[in-house]
Amino acid sequence: MAAGDLVQKGTTVVVGYNGVTFGTWIMQGSGEEPLADTKEIKGPQGATVTVLVINPRKQYTVNGVILSADLTAARAALIGGTASVNSTNCRILSLKLDFIAEDARCSMTVVKEDSMTYS
Repeated sequence: MAAGDLVQKGTTVVVGYNGVTFGTWIMQGSGEEPLADTKEIKGPQGATVTVLVINPRKQYTVNGVILSADLTAARAALIGGTASVNSTNCRILSLKLDFIAEDARCSMTVVKEDSMTYS
């Protein structure tokens, strides 16, 4: 077994980033959240009789240590621009660079609406 290999003892749990990846960052964390807008339709007595589900989408967050080759691209990224997460082009909602003595870290949130195609 190589040094640093993960071995589970006991109950098997999900470990790692579960497939959420971004470029060449040294991944430190990731997240995935299904979202949609909803509108409740009320009946005459105020009870909800139906719900409209509008704009289904998936939002991803990625964060990690960036390589020196990635710094220029991270600084040039624009809100509303495109980034590929899990090999899917998404729209950038937020991007934050943090510089500390040991490394440079980046956090990014992107969204992929079911109705949109980004290039």
